[in-house]
Amino acid sequence: MSPEPTSPRTGHRALSFMKSEAARMKASDGMSPTLSIPLSIAGTLLLVLLMQDTIMLYQMPAMALSLVFGALVSIKDLKARRVPDAYTLPWALGLLAALILVGFIVPQGPQIVGQTLLLAAVHFGFYAILLLAKATSMGDLKLSIPLGLLLGPLGLGPMIWALALAGITGLVHGLILKRLGHRTYPAAPHMVVAALLVSTLVILAELSTALS
Repeated sequence: MSPEPTSPRTGHRALSFMKSEAARMKASDGMSPTLSIPLSIAGTLLLVLLMQDTIMLYQMPAMALSLVFGALVSIKDLKARRVPDAYTLPWALGLLAALILVGFIVPQGPQIVGQTLLLAAVHFGFYAILLLAKATSMGDLKLSIPLGLLLGPLGLGPMIWALALAGITGLVHGLILKRLGHRTYPAAPHMVVAALLVSTLVILAELSTALS
């Protein structure tokens, strides 16, 4: 008779798997999720609490976290054509923790959470379709999760602009690299820069409106 899913044997296997994955991430990318995930979550939650009296209580902490991990992902993709789980996992979990906290501390929190999760799913679905069409990689699909959580609160319009900008600049870069004899091109920097640029412009517009 096979063990139940909650049996000690199954729990031991799950723990062993998580330990091996943590060791793999640390060995390949120099970052262990056992440290990066708690730091990412704690840092983002602290920023949310510090910003809770402003209109940017989620977006500014999300931007701060995305600048750090976005830079790491972009550099890695430029050098090794890889989007490591060691970077995207704590990034996504940090944003998700911040989003959940926002859902509890402000009256419009449930609405923000609902919209963000819905549009993040749309963002992920778009890249899933590209993956099925062999127009992107699994790493870029994973990267679409934190970027979707970053862009989600801004609405569908800014998300479409970010997707379009990443697609256009990525296509141009890819064509240039192809002419130079390269078989692959780094899509992650284009995705990250487009999302951060669009987020920055929306934030500046909202702040300008609030101050006027």
